[in-house]
Amino acid sequence: MISRLAKWLVLALLGLLLVATPISLAQAPSAVSVFSIWVRLSLRGFSQEEIESLLRNMDSKTVQAVKVRLRRAVMANLQLKKIGEQVQKSRDKDDLNNVISSIETEIRFAGMQSDKLLKLRIKNRYGIRLDKF
Repeated sequence: MISRLAKWLVLALLGLLLVATPISLAQAPSAVSVFSIWVRLSLRGFSQEEIESLLRNMDSKTVQAVKVRLRRAVMANLQLKKIGEQVQKSRDKDDLNNVISSIETEIRFAGMQSDKLLKLRIKNRYGIRLDKF
């Protein structure tokens, strides 16, 4: 009887430990998940400053990797929209304002409104300054 009772106690203790112990240790989120968090927040209307404030406890290397990926995504999307051709074909100020509006929308969707490096890349690639943005 005692051996059966001891077996049940050991099994109950092991079961309790199995339920109480997390399966894996807590890990820092990867750059991919931080990227998706950033994009979701930007699509909800959060500015870059607000997003960075919410992610201030994240590893700075991960946040910087996300920003690099977002810059590349914006530049790729502008290339897909053929912004360079639109700039060359623009005949008046309204055409140029439409191009600038398209660029600003792309930047806003990425949540990179105050990223100076991205604006510098756009200026160097397309010759468009985004001062007011």
